[in-house]
Amino acid sequence: MSKEVRLSTVRGMDDLLPEEMAVKRKIEEVIRNVFNKYGYQEIETPTIEHYEIFEAKSGEEIRERMFTFIDKSGRKLVLRPEMTASVARIVATKLRSAPLPIRLGYIADCYRYDEPQWGRKRRFYHGGFELFGSSSPVADAEIVQVSKDVFDAIGLKEHFFKIGHVGTLRSLMEASGMAEAEQDIALSLLDRKRIREALSLMEECEEKKAVEKLVSISGSAEEALKMGYDIISPWDKAVKALDNLSEIIDFVRNAGVESKLIIDLGFARGLAYYTGFIFEQYVPGVDIAFNGGGRYDKLTEMFGGKPLPAVGCAVGITRIHQYILEKVGMQGFSIPKVSAFLVSVGRESLRYAVKVAATIRATGTTLELDVIGKKILAAIEYCEKKGIRWLIIVGEREVQRNTVTIKDLQTRTQSEIKLDDHVALSSIFSNQ
Repeated sequence: MSKEVRLSTVRGMDDLLPEEMAVKRKIEEVIRNVFNKYGYQEIETPTIEHYEIFEAKSGEEIRERMFTFIDKSGRKLVLRPEMTASVARIVATKLRSAPLPIRLGYIADCYRYDEPQWGRKRRFYHGGFELFGSSSPVADAEIVQVSKDVFDAIGLKEHFFKIGHVGTLRSLMEASGMAEAEQDIALSLLDRKRIREALSLMEECEEKKAVEKLVSISGSAEEALKMGYDIISPWDKAVKALDNLSEIIDFVRNAGVESKLIIDLGFARGLAYYTGFIFEQYVPGVDIAFNGGGRYDKLTEMFGGKPLPAVGCAVGITRIHQYILEKVGMQGFSIPKVSAFLVSVGRESLRYAVKVAATIRATGTTLELDVIGKKILAAIEYCEKKGIRWLIIVGEREVQRNTVTIKDLQTRTQSEIKLDDHVALSSIFSNQ
């Protein structure tokens, strides 16, 4: 193996340089602001979880792509492939007595052994909103609402939603005699657009014909719902699911979400725990979803918790990050700037320079201290390259006078200030 290969990043995982981190941190800041706006409290879970947490309901496609290993005690563990199961575990165990509803948020790295391509990394970040304790369509609508607010605040205002309801499909499959495990497989196949394979799992019956018709329906809410009702009218449970979807859409619109909504009645998602409303969020010109989620009313029971309705979503931070870097540009995303650079003239003033640096930082000013012995001209050049406005100089004269010399590289003016004159120092550096 060559040295070059050994020093490269692991396939599907990225290093982020300062400029790239600035974009990522901005996306995370937006998500955290929306947490606060709606009352979601941030939590953190371990990157490594027990395999069993994801085994039953993560869906076949994700199970096949999990990073698994055996630890020194012989336990089968996994790098978490997604976060909802981990959050449900917390609610079922450590928050079982918490007052309802429970609103939780997270920003976390997840891992899947996908084939790396645009928008698919083996390590990726999600920012999630999870709402436990309400079966009301108002809760489902809130998840669409927070998603809209996140994308608007990031600057992706041309986003749109694809919305469906797995309850409609599950009720028809159940009526045809399919067990829940078979339904999970069929829905996973529908998610991957392998429609013929999904339908082949159903016996020849009226329910199968209905599902086959539903998977071709996609359009505006009014049009899609009307066609859906015409198809599923003989099945009360399926009608109730469509009624629920209709209510959610109504609440979404009343909440002021004016984003384009595409209703897809054959829509399914890869995770097997979804029980009702589901959605994905897109931006024009990109075929891959940047956000997705839905209702999962049975997940807490799998971890020994009480039955608890729940709905949530996972915003694809890594996908949005890549889209901004490659398609939008860095406007509005900047590395936090350093305001001042302090250079000492001669080694005898170094001790004083350290004191000066601490004093100026205490005023709230961001400051770099020269640690490699730059000359004044080199320090000026360094400041200009990094966009640093203030050059602070200390030498023997400043040590004797207990002062600092401050050069404003923007106005090309210079002043000498007493180090203990905190008001004057603060006034200078606040003048950006």
